Amino acid sequence: MGYFERVLKACGTEFWINNPTLPELEMALEAGAVGVASNPTYIATLLKKEPEFVHRVIEDLIAESGSADDYEVAASLYQRAVLRPLALCEPLFHDSDGRFGYAAIQGNPRKNDDLDFLLREAEGFKGLGENVIIKMPATVAGAQALEELTARGWSTIGTMCFSVSQYIYMAEAHRRGLARTTEKPRCLITMLPGMFSEYLAEDADRRGLGVDGGSLFDAGVATARAAYRVCRERGYEAIVLSGGSRSRAHWTELLGQDFGITLSGELTGELIEADPEISVTLETLSPPEVVAQMRDKFPDFVRACDIDAIAAEEFRSYGPVVRFQNALTAGLDRALQEVASRRKQRV
Repeated sequence: MGYFERVLKACGTEFWINNPTLPELEMALEAGAVGVASNPTYIATLLKKEPEFVHRVIEDLIAESGSADDYEVAASLYQRAVLRPLALCEPLFHDSDGRFGYAAIQGNPRKNDDLDFLLREAEGFKGLGENVIIKMPATVAGAQALEELTARGWSTIGTMCFSVSQYIYMAEAHRRGLARTTEKPRCLITMLPGMFSEYLAEDADRRGLGVDGGSLFDAGVATARAAYRVCRERGYEAIVLSGGSRSRAHWTELLGQDFGITLSGELTGELIEADPEISVTLETLSPPEVVAQMRDKFPDFVRACDIDAIAAEEFRSYGPVVRFQNALTAGLDRALQEVASRRKQRV
């Protein structure tokens, strides 16, 4: 039994590998991964680790697509990359009766506020495979789309979520969708403790605040634990998926029932080799002195952890959301640049 399979059995924590290469995916599935996460930075990641694969797919797409523009080729490139985990995860999908074995895909980050586009794009994604799970941004338009996809019986992930307010908003959208269908599609909603800690560190630097790295780590973890508490207290069907892990501690400090964690290929390998102790840590309270310090110094920490601290209309302008949106857009731009470069080389 692989390490992550043992964790799932002992603690109930799902492991999803994030933006994996083919060898990383095979390693993760053998160790007990239950799903694959991806986002528009996937191609940029693969260009660093599997450039031959990316270039081969681009060449094929350009040859096949005729007059397709660079964006259409880049979008198809991302979808072709996701086909690999979809195929490898399909046996697990069937063996688990559709609970596990999903591969996630996310749309054009520049269209995150366009509900009609989000739904049209999702319809295209659904055709990739029965075990595809579609990511929607934790925004007003994203929640509307997530509700509609849920009502159709499609499984979803709410992403770009950094606050309890966003988690609740998306979990309620999923619940409304469930009320419109007799099916029970899965929904996971991300919290991103590693990225949130990075955001606070940048904010501290801008304002000249002295905050140690350990406290910033604890602050990020506290946001995921806060969302988890709300999930358990309200009995939401949509579980929390902790993403953006930056260290092994983002795994070992968040183990608990009905919770998921995404990890990079590098962290996956490190944890398999280290084989750390397995124990439930998710319900541990973050150090009260750290929480008090964070609440005093960072208004955005308060907004992240408190219920109803952010109005839905403010989600898109919330600092860490903007930061992540920019990273996703940069990932898409990197894919576009590579498509344009390969196209020029053919002339």
